[in-house]
Amino acid sequence: MKIPSMNENPVTFPDYQNCIVNLTSSILASFNVNIDHPPLKQLDYKNFGQNVVLIILDGFGINLLKKYKTDATSFFAEHYKDQITSVFPPTTAAAITSFITAKTPYEHGSVGWTMFFKEYAKYIDFLPIWDSTTTTTLDNEKFKVHEILGGNNIFDMIHKQDPKIDLFNITIKSIAESANVIKSSGPAKIVPHESSKEFCERIEEAVKNDSENRKFIYAYSSDPDHLEHIHGINSDQVKSFLAEINSEIQNLTERLQGTDTTILITADHGLLDINKYYYTNEDKELFDSMILPGFPEPRFISFFVKSNKIEQFKRASRKYEEDFLIMTRKEFWQNNLFGSGKPHRKLDDFIGDFVFIAKTDKAMKPIYEQNGKWKTEFKAHHAGITAAEMLVPLIEINT
Repeated sequence: MKIPSMNENPVTFPDYQNCIVNLTSSILASFNVNIDHPPLKQLDYKNFGQNVVLIILDGFGINLLKKYKTDATSFFAEHYKDQITSVFPPTTAAAITSFITAKTPYEHGSVGWTMFFKEYAKYIDFLPIWDSTTTTTLDNEKFKVHEILGGNNIFDMIHKQDPKIDLFNITIKSIAESANVIKSSGPAKIVPHESSKEFCERIEEAVKNDSENRKFIYAYSSDPDHLEHIHGINSDQVKSFLAEINSEIQNLTERLQGTDTTILITADHGLLDINKYYYTNEDKELFDSMILPGFPEPRFISFFVKSNKIEQFKRASRKYEEDFLIMTRKEFWQNNLFGSGKPHRKLDDFIGDFVFIAKTDKAMKPIYEQNGKWKTEFKAHHAGITAAEMLVPLIEINT
């Protein structure tokens, strides 16, 4: 399919009939697991190969595939099938949890990087279990956030349906022993990697192991997201990585010829470069009306507002209307941005009186006075409502 052209940053909402949750549902259906959300219409899941490989390149939005389709991402472009959406918010904490659980954010409750857990009277960065104000790692035996959010993982679901299926979770070495990865892997073998070359070697080894059983291999790379945050989406570093992983996966598919393997490649979200950061502490009228610092993301901010200063907050927020979609709590729920299903019990704790959702190239953050501003902010970010963040490629290769 031809890669569609994109306007610079049009507002784009998640499509919960054509998103990453539906991709995971397709994979589950291929292993005869009952699913809660429909499979993707673009995929013939009944004819997936003996081995199914899901490759997630964090931050590989369709904007990057389009930009480099004739060089750095040419092999990916050759096998491009369609565009799908992320979930809302399009950020790793929400989207990866959706991949791992086959649930919408409405169901699994992980709605961003930083969330205030009243159980612990603390802002916690969910995936790494960090104290948000100090970035120190918390004791996961005391701060059991992964027991509060999330849900059953897809490895457990597949194993319950057929214990003979071999399961692998290939992930970056720095998080391979983290509480989040261990909990979300279930019976899958956790396999660490440290480079694009090693990433593809680990996939090949999993496909070609001695077992004759069917296999499901979930393979995650933290790039290009990490590089985009630091250097920007148009940087040489991002292009270089894409050229490298494009080449390595092309070589991998050649080595896997004849193995009856279906390889699906996508991303959790895309990114866009940030032109300006607003700081809530520097807006006296806004800051004075807030009960808590906004969270969970710099491009998706939930505000809990003093009941006697609602009008003050509304006045203060008007100056941001060009850059943010501003909704009341009621309006936010009416728009079903988190998707459908059984609502997670923590959602009420995370969505305040108002939400700001970025629709241009701006972001908004609190400043913790004891820390001050970051010396260098991320050059690119995600979690907003633009096409650059929301649209990801669906790539299929059969060997």
